Amino acid sequence: MTEKTCKNCTSPFEVTQEDQSFYKRLKVPPPTFCPTCRLQRRLAWRNERHLYNNTCKKCGTNIIALYQKNTEYTVYCQKCWWSFDWDPRQYAQEINFNRPFFEQWGELFKKVPVINLNNERTSMVNSDYCNYVTDAKNCYLVFAANFLEDCMHSDYIWESKDTVDCSNSTALELCYECTDCDRCYNCNYVTNSQGCSDCHLGYDLKNCDNCFACVQLRNKRYHFLNKKLEEEEYKNRVKKTLANPTLLAQTQKEFEELNLEHPREYTRQLRCENSTGNAIKNCKNCHSCFEGYGGEDLKWVDNFPGDTKDSYDISGCAEIQLCYDSACVGLPAYNMRFCNMILNGGRDMTYCAFMDVGREQFGCIGTKKAKHCILNKQYSKAEYERLVQKLIAHMTETGEWGEFFPAELSPFKYEETVANLYFPR
Repeated sequence: MTEKTCKNCTSPFEVTQEDQSFYKRLKVPPPTFCPTCRLQRRLAWRNERHLYNNTCKKCGTNIIALYQKNTEYTVYCQKCWWSFDWDPRQYAQEINFNRPFFEQWGELFKKVPVINLNNERTSMVNSDYCNYVTDAKNCYLVFAANFLEDCMHSDYIWESKDTVDCSNSTALELCYECTDCDRCYNCNYVTNSQGCSDCHLGYDLKNCDNCFACVQLRNKRYHFLNKKLEEEEYKNRVKKTLANPTLLAQTQKEFEELNLEHPREYTRQLRCENSTGNAIKNCKNCHSCFEGYGGEDLKWVDNFPGDTKDSYDISGCAEIQLCYDSACVGLPAYNMRFCNMILNGGRDMTYCAFMDVGREQFGCIGTKKAKHCILNKQYSKAEYERLVQKLIAHMTETGEWGEFFPAELSPFKYEETVANLYFPR
């Protein structure tokens, strides 16, 4: 184990032997930022829900965008950006080995058109006001979510339908104001519960139905404030409570007192093995991981809806393997290093961003189904491999190799990003 000092906040952090083995597999140096500062740096590139009126610079259509009208970036609507009517390689730059890489990458970033919203267009139906979303139909103001139908005002929900004002949940239907729930139907104001139906105001319920203002029940029916009632008595009491605001407020107060009486689990994990973190399920050997499922051999990974393996420092991913210090990559992705917003899959890419399907690229922006490109310039396979090694050596000398994109290059104000939610200035 090696003790290091964070280059950003000067806090000490550890690099274990297991960590060293992972970095060796990815052929990257150990990090210079601590895990918290690495997370903050990635999230400073993620504007989830600050939306603005704008105009597509290609077709002139009025659009909703993550960028304000006076932005210095060229913004295209979904239809234009995904089309093949323009070629991102027309903005290609030669590598200048006398200048820092990030400086050159930042110049390229301001030239290549950006997509107005970070969605996978072909899987979106009537869901124009969503961001960081795929596979959605009839959704409105939903963010960082996948596989949805008829959902509104929610974030970090997956495989759900007919759901409103919910967060960090999976497989919901007809639910309202539910958080950290899984497989729930017709539930309202329920938190940290699984397999429930027709429940209202609950905490840590499992496989319950028709429970009102209950805490930590298992396989129960017709309970009110954790007390068993006959079916007809239960229904009458619920009806009376919901119809009387004063009585409802009193019941809510009693629920809060009841909630405080019960001990809580130190972490919310469901069917996990040898894992640490919170709000995860079906995970194995996952450490310091949050809000996800279906992970194996992960560390410092958050927001991962399924099939995520052998990866470190990822924020927003699915169907990935052997990836490091990246944000919003997957479906699927393999061997991605320091990438941001790679849609519809990628393989063997480094320092790439805002692009669709690619492999063996370095420092590219906006390319589609391309291969063997550096700073959007096309090379032969042999020349690409030679220049990549030379570029890595150059970045090692400048101190850039092994670092995620600097927050200063982000197209968003810090206050617009998710970073500001967790690390407010």
